[in-house]
Amino acid sequence: MDNNRQKELLELLAQAQEEVMNGNEVSTEFARVLFPPARKEYELTYYGKEGEQSIISQTFAVPLQENRRFGESTESDWLNKIIFGDNLQVLKTLVEMKRRGELKNADGTDGVRLVYIDPPFATKQDFSNKDSKAYSDKLAGAEFLEWLRKRLILLREVLADDGSIYVHLDWHKAHYVKVLMDEIFGEGNFRNEIVWHYNKFAGKTTGFPLNHDTLYLYTKNKNPIFNKIRIPVEQKRQQTARVWDSKLKKAVQQRDEDGNLIYYEQTDKAVDDTWLDIPLINPMAKERREVNYPTQKPEKLLERVIKVSSNEGDIVLDCFGGSGTTAAVAERLGRKWITVDAGKLSIYTIQKRILSNENHNAFAVYDAGLYDNEKLNAFDSTQWKQFAMALYNVQPSYQLIKGLSFDGMRDGTLVKVYSPNELNELGAKISEDTLEQIYSRLGSASPSEIFIIAPQGKFTFAVDEYDNDGEWSTIFNILRVPYSMYQKFTENFKGTLQANDTESVNAVVDAYGFDFMRKPKVDFEITGEELRINKFESFSRLKGKENVSGFEAFSMLLVDLSYDNQAFNMDKVYYRKDFDENQSIIFDESQIDGQAMFIFVDKFGNEFVTTRGEMA
Repeated sequence: MDNNRQKELLELLAQAQEEVMNGNEVSTEFARVLFPPARKEYELTYYGKEGEQSIISQTFAVPLQENRRFGESTESDWLNKIIFGDNLQVLKTLVEMKRRGELKNADGTDGVRLVYIDPPFATKQDFSNKDSKAYSDKLAGAEFLEWLRKRLILLREVLADDGSIYVHLDWHKAHYVKVLMDEIFGEGNFRNEIVWHYNKFAGKTTGFPLNHDTLYLYTKNKNPIFNKIRIPVEQKRQQTARVWDSKLKKAVQQRDEDGNLIYYEQTDKAVDDTWLDIPLINPMAKERREVNYPTQKPEKLLERVIKVSSNEGDIVLDCFGGSGTTAAVAERLGRKWITVDAGKLSIYTIQKRILSNENHNAFAVYDAGLYDNEKLNAFDSTQWKQFAMALYNVQPSYQLIKGLSFDGMRDGTLVKVYSPNELNELGAKISEDTLEQIYSRLGSASPSEIFIIAPQGKFTFAVDEYDNDGEWSTIFNILRVPYSMYQKFTENFKGTLQANDTESVNAVVDAYGFDFMRKPKVDFEITGEELRINKFESFSRLKGKENVSGFEAFSMLLVDLSYDNQAFNMDKVYYRKDFDENQSIIFDESQIDGQAMFIFVDKFGNEFVTTRGEMA
């Protein structure tokens, strides 16, 4: 129970006690609030709707693997976060981080202060422009509602007690989403339906032109952060001054000693729930030219949202990262930020956008659900153990039993973790003798089961369970990273697939489990004004029609034409459909300024990275 709810209930109980002491009947309103009905008066019902607790408990939290870091930071410093992965799994991870006290706002409160999301609108349309692609907006009906509902539930859990959430929608599904949010956040926590009105070319229509979006503002509880702001009026005018009359308990017109009305010149006004002063991004505007991302929202829109519902040092979350407008504005306004997206195009767009701010704070790019095993094995022992335990949902709990150290518990069972560095330093592998030493050392204290987690290739035996042919009372369960993970989590694994053309992109999906990166094999050449892919091989454990190989598995080519050996700054995007039947595209080698970096991405999100040219 959160603090605000606890305080409210205590106040109601005190009032109820006073009524009883005075011999009066207790208000039925007290009973309704103190003992809310098990069922809501109404709710949105549709096929496939899951229970809230099932969604919270069964969603798999995936650990974050740091891929690259920009800027200086210490271990204790907050790191702003760009996270590549399915946002449902990432949100569950953020819920766990909040529980551990790892999401702290400026005033020390736990959780995200502000959430802004601009999810797909369920239009059955593709959002694209000439050179890039955001997402395919093809979920519709109940499927879309449940897909979004799962994320809204976890967003509620990750919010701070005084946090706020803005959900940006258009007319297609806004009415349904409003009912969902009433269910999830409580009708009493609805604050505003904000109408963002803009002008755009309407074209032919049989009705009124559609020139607005809707932002629903809900809060976690009754006392959110809310910073009132004012904007200039279009035309200055004389306005009667008003003062509060304590006797009448209302505002009245102010008068001078002679009884004459007092006037003042109105130059600004409070922002209301109709936003008319924020236009769509001009095609020639700097933020459009520099970013040029479909579905891109204007920075002025996010600036207003962030200023109103957060303070400097608070955490702002956008789990539909897109072009990174939320992150970029939060960075500029001195907020901490987290942004998530399942598209590689989005991740590299956001990275470039933050790096364009020379005074940016330290941030890192993380992988969630798709991991680089080489980088994993480069972790120090502590990092590797933490990551491995998170993979297997092990609760860290250091214990020393009979002189043997154990690292945690999994479903009530002891877990011992061996890191690659630890084993390399010992010049050893885990053998049957290793397990026998543990078993003998524990003696009568040996439990019925023990989990052993270690890297694949660090065992001298192949079995997944070992009890010395039944002679021991303890069974050693062997968990190999990563290959045991494949067996455990990839049977029903469904990945978030990448775009392969400008017309269509992978439909939004719920990802299951995780996978480890398998670098594609790529052979390409640049001759004159042609770039040709001679060979492209991709590898995946996905099942069914999604498991393709060869050039069919190629998704996109990202290019930095002036790579500085420090950070990839994307200049060009080429999709598979841009290549001809010879697997070639027009590419003028003279575009390369010194050295270029090429990132070939397969449809599963795996990357082949290489450079061409020399540093100037």
